[in-house]
Amino acid sequence: MLLPEIAKQEIWRAKGFGSIYEYAAKLAGMTHDKVNECLRIMKHIEDKPELLKVAEEKGLGAVKPVATIATQETAGFWAEKARIMSKNTLEVYTRDVRPRKEQEQEVKVKLNPKLAKRFEEFKKRADFESLLEKLMDDVETESKPEPVKTDAPYIPSEIKKHVINKTNGLCAHPGCNKPAVNFHHTKRFSLDKEHDPDAIVPLCKAHHDIAHHGLIENEEKQPYEWILRTEPDKTNPKYEIDKMVRKYSLC
Repeated sequence: MLLPEIAKQEIWRAKGFGSIYEYAAKLAGMTHDKVNECLRIMKHIEDKPELLKVAEEKGLGAVKPVATIATQETAGFWAEKARIMSKNTLEVYTRDVRPRKEQEQEVKVKLNPKLAKRFEEFKKRADFESLLEKLMDDVETESKPEPVKTDAPYIPSEIKKHVINKTNGLCAHPGCNKPAVNFHHTKRFSLDKEHDPDAIVPLCKAHHDIAHHGLIENEEKQPYEWILRTEPDKTNPKYEIDKMVRKYSLC
C-alpha cells in the first residue's frame, strides 16, 4: 500500500538503494514483478476510496480481480463484493457476470471414428437440432433415484452417483470445467429436508460460493439456464440459510 508514495517521493533513494525494486526486495522480500503488480493495482484504485479501504483491510490481492474494471461509479459495488468474497470467487464472478451475446456456438466433441461418421451424417438432417434437443430431454428424464425426505443432511450414495454422472465429475455451471467439490441443493436442504436428484448440482468451490451469496437468479432451473444477478434477493428464505452457510465456511 505504501509503495506508490515511496516511489513518488524516492524514499528508496534517500535510504541508499539503487531503485524501488532493490528497496522492496531487501526490506520486504518482494520480487520485481510483485512490485510492478502492486504499483499497477494502486494506480487503478487510487481515485476509488471504497476499494482503497478494502485493500487496507484485506490486502491488495483482494481487489486485484476488479481493479481494472471498476469505475468511480461502480467502485462501491465492487468493493462490497471484494469485501465478502474470496479472491478466487471474485475472479470467477467478474468473469461470469458480464453479459454474453446469445449466438450460435461451435461445439467440439471427441468421438470414436464410427460414431463420428454417423454424427456427421446425422447433422445433415433438417430437423437435426430438434432431434438432438429431444434426445437430451429424454436422457434428463430417464430413470433416476427417487427424492428422499429425511432430517439427515447426508446425500444418499445412489443420488450422489446419479448427480455426479450427469457432469462426469465436473462443475455444472455453464462454461466451467473445474472438478466439482460440492453437492449443492438448489432448494436448500435446511428448508425442504429433501434430497432431490433434480435439485442437487455438482459445483466447484467458486461457483458454490457464488450460489450461497444468493447470486444465481434462477438456480432451480437447469444450469444452462442460470443467470448471475448483481445482488441477492433478501426476501427469499434462502437468503438467511446462505448467510449461515457462508459463516460456517469461514470457521
